Amino acid sequence: MISLQAFWRELPAGFWPGRSLPERVAYHLESSQLELRFRELPHRSTCIMSIPIRFLIILSTSGIVSAQEPGTIVEFNESVRDFMSEGTGYSDIDLAEYFRNQDPDVARWYQHVNTLANPWMRGRQPGTRGDDLATEYIEFHMDLAGLVPAFVDEDGNASWKQPFTFQVGRQAPTLADSGLVIDGVDLTLGEDYSVLANSGNGNITAPLTFVGYAIEDGEDGYESFGDDDDLTGRIALMLRYEPLDATGISRWTEENFTSHSSINSKMEALVDRNAAGIIMVTPPKALDGRKGLETLRSSRSYRPRTDVPVIHMTPERVDALLASSHPKGLGLDDLRKAADRDRIDTYDLPDDSMITIHTELEKPGIATRNVGGMIPGKGELADEWLIIGGHYDHLGKGYVGSRDRRSNQYHNGADDNASGIASMLVLADRLSQAAEQDSGEDRRSVMFVGFGAEEAGLHGSKYFVGNPPIDLEKVTCMMNFDMMGRISENGLQILGTGTAEEFDEMLPRHVSESVLAVSATPSGTGPSDHTSFYQEDMPVLFFFSGITDEYHTPEDEAWTVNPQGSVVILDLATGLAEELLVRDELLTFQSSDNSGPRRGSGSRVRLGIMPGYNAEIEKGILVDGVSSDTAASDAGLKKGDIMIGWNGEELPGAQALMTFLRASSPGDTIEVTILRDGQEMKMPVTLRGMDD
Repeated sequence: MISLQAFWRELPAGFWPGRSLPERVAYHLESSQLELRFRELPHRSTCIMSIPIRFLIILSTSGIVSAQEPGTIVEFNESVRDFMSEGTGYSDIDLAEYFRNQDPDVARWYQHVNTLANPWMRGRQPGTRGDDLATEYIEFHMDLAGLVPAFVDEDGNASWKQPFTFQVGRQAPTLADSGLVIDGVDLTLGEDYSVLANSGNGNITAPLTFVGYAIEDGEDGYESFGDDDDLTGRIALMLRYEPLDATGISRWTEENFTSHSSINSKMEALVDRNAAGIIMVTPPKALDGRKGLETLRSSRSYRPRTDVPVIHMTPERVDALLASSHPKGLGLDDLRKAADRDRIDTYDLPDDSMITIHTELEKPGIATRNVGGMIPGKGELADEWLIIGGHYDHLGKGYVGSRDRRSNQYHNGADDNASGIASMLVLADRLSQAAEQDSGEDRRSVMFVGFGAEEAGLHGSKYFVGNPPIDLEKVTCMMNFDMMGRISENGLQILGTGTAEEFDEMLPRHVSESVLAVSATPSGTGPSDHTSFYQEDMPVLFFFSGITDEYHTPEDEAWTVNPQGSVVILDLATGLAEELLVRDELLTFQSSDNSGPRRGSGSRVRLGIMPGYNAEIEKGILVDGVSSDTAASDAGLKKGDIMIGWNGEELPGAQALMTFLRASSPGDTIEVTILRDGQEMKMPVTLRGMDD
């Protein structure tokens, strides 16, 4: 009997969607004979995998089990109940017999993959109907397995969902409405003021406080604030940049400005002092400063996202405002000069000089969710946890990360990561049954989570650890299932094997009882959701069957996976999970940041950093981790550094970094500009090859 995968692959060339021609089977009666034809479709939206597996037996003309002559029609006047199906005619493989001879979980696992990787799921892209369908499917099977909802909604009710929003890149919000009123006069949006992207929504009428450059701990002891400054109930008027000399150049550097001019630092200082609103103004005569008003788009990287109105006013309007409200009639240039010389701290303008700011923005982002369920534990271990999860999202038609950028077809993501969710659901059923049968033993609780928006940057797992429904200090381990559907003769890779002291003894013992060949990687980091948990000091294990040619393309279809092999992996994971649930003590976390797996990026070189995708930074890339023995570690890059430049060019984000890396070769030495503890530094980095 041939293998299931071989059967799919031996179908006629062009039969499957995404091959040479999308086709479907049509029957025609011509000249009293039954003929099998293939008809070309205008679009690949008709997918043969949507046809139930049992109907595929018509595709081959070999092995016909019939006394009737092929190609003929005979009259049959009996009841339909008398027309019996026998044997496996027109087929080279008996699929029913194949699945009957396997562990029942093989069929269950394969059914999950088939469903989640159906084009009906629209590539499981976050924010789409397919995202909703996948969530409903996971909820249904968690409930069917006897799990209970893992989260609580805003009304205090139990919920399977943990909603969140995320951005692809740095997106600007949309302005729905705004207003600025001074002395009864409505100012004009775009001419007199603009609303900044980090603004909150609000309608505030309050007096002004001039806060100078809003700098904490500047050069030579420069300080804009007093020890007890509190801006509650007041609108802060803030100068952009940093103190200037008489020529309009920074007092602290010969070119442009220092890191003390960071808008993010200034905004953070004002938020910390409870400002009811913020007005930014560009100092008059700042030679290196930007001209004109910032827009929502140009300010989209400003942080933090505040809960109060934040606007940018023209110097002319601010000068008129100050001159009319200051007791001595001082204008903007007068107060700027005082702030340049550090002769003024915060200054409250008269309380009867009120202004009104109104802002209403629609925040950017894609709404999605994590979906999770729990098996409550028992006895003294019930308040401790094992987390088992994997991401359920994929690429849609390639909204991020596609390796086939010219394609407009759905990326169905069978291996990545319908395979991981199928494994999670089967394991949930197994562990639920085990918990019911175990009436007396102390047992940890289990949290099962399908993470959203992993493909765009681990957003779901980052949100989970930032908003945990359980005490993360009582988690013994996080087991991550991602791309475990294509096991081959190369065996299985398990990552995170160095993240707990006990793994050196535990893992070999379990692997020796399986038929698997396992490649162990100590690193707790890598391009999947376990990284978010490792960075919070939790032991992790990541089960991974390897990169394939179909990875992140429309070719990652359900018919390419290995159901039987995946359940063998799942048997190993089940044994490990059972021990983790009942062992006396929590695992002992240990740091292990040796190089993890790399997924195809088109680059010949590797830097060796883990970007902070959700970093609240104005520009650049936050280094969220550095792998040992890499170009980054050799150069001295550290966690917490912010990369802002690459060979003299601006580095706005991770996409730009990938472009630079693809253009580089092993052995190239480049100059990376970073911010470390507020100070700008330049570091030479000699790039290594992907396998160095």
